Amino acid sequence: MTMQNPASLTLPASAMSAEFSDLEEAARYALLQRLAPAIQHHLMGKFQSMNMIAAMMERRLQSTEPDLPAIHEDCVSLGSVSRTAVDSVMNTMTWIEPRADATLKFHAGITECLGLLTTELRFKGFVIVNEVPAIQAELPSRALRSVLTATLIALSDLSAAPAELVLRAQALPDRIELSIDLRPTAGNARSVEAAAYRPLKWRDVEVLATAESVRLTHGNAGAQLTFLLAQASADPAGYPVLGNQV
Repeated sequence: MTMQNPASLTLPASAMSAEFSDLEEAARYALLQRLAPAIQHHLMGKFQSMNMIAAMMERRLQSTEPDLPAIHEDCVSLGSVSRTAVDSVMNTMTWIEPRADATLKFHAGITECLGLLTTELRFKGFVIVNEVPAIQAELPSRALRSVLTATLIALSDLSAAPAELVLRAQALPDRIELSIDLRPTAGNARSVEAAAYRPLKWRDVEVLATAESVRLTHGNAGAQLTFLLAQASADPAGYPVLGNQV
C-alpha cells in the first residue's frame, strides 16, 4: 500500500494553540455528526428485545387463563434484558461524552468500533474484513474510537467504488500498528450520496490523530495508524501529524 508522507508541520508539543483547539473542536463535531445515525441505530437495537418480551407478556395476560409461570419467566427475562440494555446504553453514551482517562483493550476496541459502523458502511457498499489478532494491550479509548472511526468514514467518503476495508494489526514493544487496506470489489462506480452532515476529510482525521498522539499515514489504497503504548507515550518525538500532505 503506497502511503503519502506524514504531515511535516509540527505544532507545539502541548497542541493547545487557539488555532489547533478550534480545528480539533470542529473535527470532533464533524465526526460526532457522522456517527450520530449509527449511535441512534445502536441504541434503538438494544430495546427491540424488550419490546418483543413485553408484547409476549401482553398476549399471555390477555388469555382467559393466563399462564402465570410463563409470565413470571417473561418478567425475569425482561429484567435481565433491560439491565443489559441500560449497561449498553451507558457505554454507548461515552462515545458522546468520553472520559479522558478511560482505556480499553485494543482488540475489544476494534470490535466495538466496527460493531458501530458495519451496518452504516454496508449501506454505502463497503464490507469490513477484520483480520486483527487478539491484541490485549490497553489504549486510551478516545484515541482508538475517534481516530479509527474517522479514518474508516473518510476512506468510505473518498472512495468512488464499492470496496472491502481490510484491517490488520501487529503489536510491537512500544506501539501497535494498524493498517486499513481499501480493496475495490466487483461493482459499478457508486455515486457519492450526500451525507447527513458533510464528508469527513483527511484534514479532520489528521487533527484528531494529532490530538490523540496517533501517527497517521494515508493514500488512495488505505491508511495506517500507529498507537503508542503507555511506556512510549511520554516521548512522542517523530510523530508530527498536522500539516500539508505531499
